Amino acid sequence: MKKFFLLFLLFSSVMFSYVVVTINPYYLLVSELLKGVDDVKLLLPPNVNPHVYSLKVSDVKLLAKANLIIANGNLEPNLEKYDNVLYVKNYIPEVFIEHKNPHFWLDPYFVKFYIIPSLSEEFYKMYKDNKIMENEKKLLEKIDIFIKDAWKVLKTDGLVLVNHPSFYYFFKEFGIKIKWLEEGHNVSIGLKKIINTIKGRKLIALFTEKQQPESKIKVISKELKKKYYVLDPLGIDAKNFVDLYYKNLEIIRKALKNE
Repeated sequence: MKKFFLLFLLFSSVMFSYVVVTINPYYLLVSELLKGVDDVKLLLPPNVNPHVYSLKVSDVKLLAKANLIIANGNLEPNLEKYDNVLYVKNYIPEVFIEHKNPHFWLDPYFVKFYIIPSLSEEFYKMYKDNKIMENEKKLLEKIDIFIKDAWKVLKTDGLVLVNHPSFYYFFKEFGIKIKWLEEGHNVSIGLKKIINTIKGRKLIALFTEKQQPESKIKVISKELKKKYYVLDPLGIDAKNFVDLYYKNLEIIRKALKNE
């Protein structure tokens, strides 16, 4: 009976050995870093808005059995009661954080210089597996190629108007000015004020997001007689992390060319 109990404990520990990642972009990224090392599970579906998501009973059960939880911080449901959480926000120097904006994964430079190296270091301490370093190198090479490709597409100046500031850091890195329809999460700026602010400026594109309502951007689009496009910061259809970038870059390219 004692042997059976010990075997049961061993089997249980293996069965419940996994990493939980709160949102899809980090799930894609962590899955690549831990490929061949550990199982990775996603907490929030990529078609939901993490700002307003509430944990379900099944989510709590998933979190309770995780070896490690990877979260962005200041974005998803409160995870303070868990003591095995790594917050990506802690890897971004405060000097670079603007408007309390938590959408760090959409800045490829943040990902290249802070997020990937920091997570890889944490994972290596935990697993002591050289596959992590090999996976990191491959992922960084893909990020570098994307950055070069993005600069070719985004050689432009002007202003973009977005429904929600998820892509704030992204556009800023590539020298494009950005305004948004929210002063804070779920706190909208008056549409007349926005329209008056951008009239007369070089407005090069309008964007909303798959996880955000389109009602306000539709009004702006109609008023300005300018088509709007839909970005996806969480990568609903992305096959891997860099694919998330490329899918959004293609949408931005179409918007800049008014296709």
